[in-house]
Amino acid sequence: MSCYLLAGGITCLFSLACALILAYLDKRAEKLLCKEQGKTGEVIKLTDVKNFSSSLWLLFVICVCYYAAVFPFIGLGKVFFIEKFQFSSQEASAINSVVYIISAPMSPVFGILVDKVGKNIIWVLCAVITTLASHIMLAFTFWNPWIAMCLLGVAYSLLACALWPMVAFVVPEHQLGTAYGFMQSIQNLGLAVIAIAAGMILDTRGYLFLEVFFSACVSCK
Repeated sequence: MSCYLLAGGITCLFSLACALILAYLDKRAEKLLCKEQGKTGEVIKLTDVKNFSSSLWLLFVICVCYYAAVFPFIGLGKVFFIEKFQFSSQEASAINSVVYIISAPMSPVFGILVDKVGKNIIWVLCAVITTLASHIMLAFTFWNPWIAMCLLGVAYSLLACALWPMVAFVVPEHQLGTAYGFMQSIQNLGLAVIAIAAGMILDTRGYLFLEVFFSACVSCK
């Protein structure tokens, strides 16, 4: 456990160092380009939230419902694979991490694809349908779960590349930071509530009902 904590601490320190370097480079670029902040003519206020369009609020809902079917599932997934598929602890950990392993190389690929093709809504729809298929396979079949988890990894990568850039399509540039911050805040609040609900469902109903619950979250989008 101490090794894991040490690795996490080192990663955080590395991230902090990168952030400081980026801040320095950004400040230097502003001086070289004679760029002045706050000259857009628009006043940025927290009350801008009430003027967000219905399209942006729909993006918030998609974000919460989708990630609610991914992160809490992965948090509870190891025991699920041990109980349903009789995997060893090592095997369960391996398959539970495959979503992130796939996402690492696939996210840049999908990012380039989405930039070239456009049609973000279509890509989001494809990711949602693939995720729903993955959860249905895990819930109602005994097929090799590697298939479903690999599909989930691909869908997870695709959705992130297609969904988050859409915020820039529906809000003015001077409100982008507010919109992204609010989206992240709503996502975290939703994940906190969903994680509690998922734990209660698991304790009282078992994994089948939990998978149905996750499938319902995906279907809500």
